[in-house]
Amino acid sequence: MKTDPVKVEVLVKGRYLVGECPIWRAAENALYWVDIFGHAIHRLDLSSGRASEWPMPEDIGCFGLYANGDMLVALRSGIHRYDPSSRQLSLLAAADYDTATRRFNDGRCDARGRFWVGTMYEPRNASLGSLYCFDPAKGLSIKLPDSVIVANGMAFSPDERSFYMSDSTAHKVWVHDFDPDTGNLSNRRLIIEATEAMGRPDGAAIDSDGGYWSAMIGKVVRFAPDGRLDRVIEVPARRVTMCAFGGAAMNQMFITTACSGYTDEDFKRDPLAGSIFVCRPGVTGIPEPVVAEIQ
Repeated sequence: MKTDPVKVEVLVKGRYLVGECPIWRAAENALYWVDIFGHAIHRLDLSSGRASEWPMPEDIGCFGLYANGDMLVALRSGIHRYDPSSRQLSLLAAADYDTATRRFNDGRCDARGRFWVGTMYEPRNASLGSLYCFDPAKGLSIKLPDSVIVANGMAFSPDERSFYMSDSTAHKVWVHDFDPDTGNLSNRRLIIEATEAMGRPDGAAIDSDGGYWSAMIGKVVRFAPDGRLDRVIEVPARRVTMCAFGGAAMNQMFITTACSGYTDEDFKRDPLAGSIFVCRPGVTGIPEPVVAEIQ
């Protein structure tokens, strides 16, 4: 393992409670992200510097983008389609779990436009979080029931044959064989077990070489496809939550952070908590797929 002297800069200085789910939209030269407890989706146009915000009625775990600019939004209550122009939500699939103790958390699209999203069990003392798949043509189905405490770190390998998912509370990352035609998962195996010193594996991204980048405490860490730890990029904020590749050449990395529960004293020690950061890690990423429309 080596600490990489990559310069990490502030892109947006803010105090997002739980910044998460950064998504780069190349056609707009814009970065999107959510604030889970701030109940909003945010967008920054990097050409003009214009910022936009779409409030949500409840906790938002993650979202995906349709080709026309609409959003597939995973709220605590279920999966919705959101029209940012009219600001209207349309329920696509209600949550089938107890929303008092569980909520949707991390998620992302596969290359066929299916949206994979996990739940977290908020008491964090039992593996009652599950993995779901929303197929626009078939609806919401459960893929891995009661398999983690906090479903996180979802990513697909460049060849679409592997699917990664972490359990932040357990400090573990699993990889599964993935059939892109059927959407079936098999052969689940533990590939990464983070130490307490390293921190919990949070949101993640895959680079074009198959490296798995995981947000940890105060850093973003790259694991080789075999699970070997090989790079660490230090971030000037402690609660790093997720990373995503973007930019015109997909050679930038955008990093979200959190500050939920911080006091004035906490901000004195960690003044950039809740900000959005950017760096050039020296590798390129893979564009985020869009959600499929029903044919």
